[in-house]
Amino acid sequence: MARKLPFLLLILLQLALLHYSQCQNSESAGFSLRLTRRDLESTDHFPDVIRPRITRADYIFTIDAGIGTPSSQKPFIFDLGSDLTWTQCTPCPHCFRQNYPLFDPKKSRTYRKLPRNHPLTRWTTSFAQYNNGSFTFNIRYGSGQSSSGILSIETFSFPSHRRGPEIIPAVVFGCANNQQGYFSSMVTGIMGMNRSPVSLIGQMGLSSARRFSYCLPPLNSPVKTTRLRFGGDIKKAEDLQGTSFLNTRDYSYRVKLVGISVAGRRLDLPKSSFPRGCTLDTGCALSRIETRVYSEVERVLIQHFSRFNLTRLAPGSISRGDLCYRPRPGFINYPNMTFHFQGADYGIRPKNLFLFLNNRFCLAMFPDKITILGAYQQQDLRFVYDMGNQKVLFREEDCSQDGA
Repeated sequence: MARKLPFLLLILLQLALLHYSQCQNSESAGFSLRLTRRDLESTDHFPDVIRPRITRADYIFTIDAGIGTPSSQKPFIFDLGSDLTWTQCTPCPHCFRQNYPLFDPKKSRTYRKLPRNHPLTRWTTSFAQYNNGSFTFNIRYGSGQSSSGILSIETFSFPSHRRGPEIIPAVVFGCANNQQGYFSSMVTGIMGMNRSPVSLIGQMGLSSARRFSYCLPPLNSPVKTTRLRFGGDIKKAEDLQGTSFLNTRDYSYRVKLVGISVAGRRLDLPKSSFPRGCTLDTGCALSRIETRVYSEVERVLIQHFSRFNLTRLAPGSISRGDLCYRPRPGFINYPNMTFHFQGADYGIRPKNLFLFLNNRFCLAMFPDKITILGAYQQQDLRFVYDMGNQKVLFREEDCSQDGA
C-alpha cells in the first residue's frame, strides 16, 4: 500500500486543483436538496421543497440534474467557484472519459443555441464570442484544465418532494465538446454556483431564497447524504460566526483573511500576506495557501512534530506540497489550525487538516498563488451563505445529523 500512496496523493492534488473559475434572506419560501456528498440550489423556480440527490465522488461533492426533454440525468461537480454550468455533449472529439452517456442535444425537444440578443450574453464576454451563428465558449482553469463548446439553452430538472420533478426552463449552459486536462470520470461537467448572473443561482433569481446552507459529512461518516437547504428551510442555529464577502470581479465567495494560527500560536506574518483574501470553494477538494505563507505553516508544523520525534517521509512525490509523517502507535498530538477572517475565527481540526492514509498522514493543503478553503477543510461545519447581507456564517456541527 505504501507504493500506492504517491499516486493517490497525486490524484488528490489534481482534485484539489479543480478550482475551475481561475483550480439569501427570505423566510417565506424554503427548500432543501439531498446530498450524498453532492449539491444544488434554487429560488423563484422552487416554491416547494425539492430534494435532488447529491453524491460523493472521490474528495469532491457532486449534484445530479436532469437535462433536456426528455430528461437525461447527469452528475456535476458542485462548484461554488465557477459561473458557467457545462456538460459534455455529443459530438465530442476531445472529451474526458465519463461513466455516463454524453448529452445529445439532437434528442431534446427543448435544446437551442443561445441567441445573440439574450440578456445574459453581456456576462459571457470574458469567456465566449459570437461566430457563425453561435456563441462559442472557452474556459481555461488555473491548474491547466480547459473546456470549450457552444453556449446553449436547455431545460434543467431536479427531483421534488412531489411526484413530479421541478423544472427550470431556459437555463443558459455550456454544451462542451473539447476538454483538456484531468477530470474525474464520475462527473460529466461542472455546476457553476458562484455569485455571477450566469451561475445557476444567478439564473434562478434571489427573491424567494436569498440564503442557502450546507453541511458536508466527513469521509469516514456512514452518512453519505445531507441536504443543501434554502430560505426558510434552513434550520435556525445559534453561535454562528460571520464574515462579509469581498467585492470581486470574478463573483467568488471571497472573504478577508487577516492571519493564521497553528497549534494555538498566531503566525508572525506581514499584513500583506493575503492580498486576495480567501475563497470558499466546494469545487476545490483540498485547500491552498499563498506560497510564502505555506512555507511558514510548513516550518511551524515541522517544528511541532520534531518535538515528538516523528519520522518525516521524504518529500518529492508531489511537486507542490508533500509534508507527510509516519505516526507512532497511539500518537495523538496533532495540531489544529485557525483561519482568522475579519470578525470570525474558522477552526480546522486535525481530522480536516491532515489526510490519514494507511501508515502515514499528510498535510491536506498545498502552496499556490491564492488561498482557497476547499471541501475537505469544510467537513462537519454548517455554512450559511446570506446573499442579501453579502456574508457567510458558519459553525461546527455534526453533519451526520443533517441526513436526508
